[in-house]
Amino acid sequence: MAYEIAKREAVPLLISLSGKSGTGKTYSALQIAGGIAEGVDGGKVAFIDTEAGRGSMYADDPDIISAMPNGQYYRQALTEPFTPLRYVLAIQEAIKEKMTVLIIDSASHEWEGSGGCQDIAENNKLRGMPNWAMAKMAHKKLINLLTQCPMHIIFCLRAREKSKPIKNPETGKTEVVDCGTQPIQEKNFMYEMTLSMMMDENVAGKPIITKCPKPLRHLFNGEQALITKDIGVKLREWSESGEAVDMRLRNLMRECKDVALTGSVALDGFMRSLQLNDKAIIGKLSTKDFQAEVRSLAAEADLMIETTTEDDKPKPLFNT
Repeated sequence: MAYEIAKREAVPLLISLSGKSGTGKTYSALQIAGGIAEGVDGGKVAFIDTEAGRGSMYADDPDIISAMPNGQYYRQALTEPFTPLRYVLAIQEAIKEKMTVLIIDSASHEWEGSGGCQDIAENNKLRGMPNWAMAKMAHKKLINLLTQCPMHIIFCLRAREKSKPIKNPETGKTEVVDCGTQPIQEKNFMYEMTLSMMMDENVAGKPIITKCPKPLRHLFNGEQALITKDIGVKLREWSESGEAVDMRLRNLMRECKDVALTGSVALDGFMRSLQLNDKAIIGKLSTKDFQAEVRSLAAEADLMIETTTEDDKPKPLFNT
């Protein structure tokens, strides 16, 4: 294993906008997406809509039309069950259509919507206990796709007030502590974001920055203004200023990890089925680190299959 000089790569952005209903998540996401796509040759914006048509609400809004390349964006409705796989298939379709930016509104349904991860765990119990291994394996496949995706993605996330019981060390009593407004998603989801914002409850479209890399902080200095297309333009300029990335290599990494999540037999078959040019590309991945990662994923999948008894085997996960 060798060290290399660190260089910032021009990888796609993952941006989250969290907030309660009416805080301007959808409108702000469209503004940012329009700014990102504007400067790209043939730039296009796609929208996965889980909110019963909310994604088309702004299709004739003059400000949104003016923000979009060619004055339009593309929408796909996603209805229940909101399984991770159905999100994966919708995202893969956007990749196939060579979209520049994808908005997912809302990504919260994948976690706690009808058919989402919480339902998967509850509806496929093992020995009377929620099957979180199955739910998290399905969620992991989605996360793997997102982190290797060739397009920028903006996530709209529902949010609500959360609290949790904590034992007071001084009194020994359990007290309920207010945790403030939190995004509705798996607890580690936000770690994958390049930039995260919580929308102000009192001013629609005004962001409160919750995660931001240092090179982007200048975009949000001082009293924060409402989100506009200009923010998207500047985010794209920063992203593109990094070193170019071999996207085919990234896609092969994603495919390899996806297959590993279904077990060692499938992973071995995938490797054998690769075309010669792809085998040459994936030869770049033949490092101990990458091999260990994908083999570990495959071993986890193997273990889950081996420890599931005939009586406990779940009904089919997905309806597509």
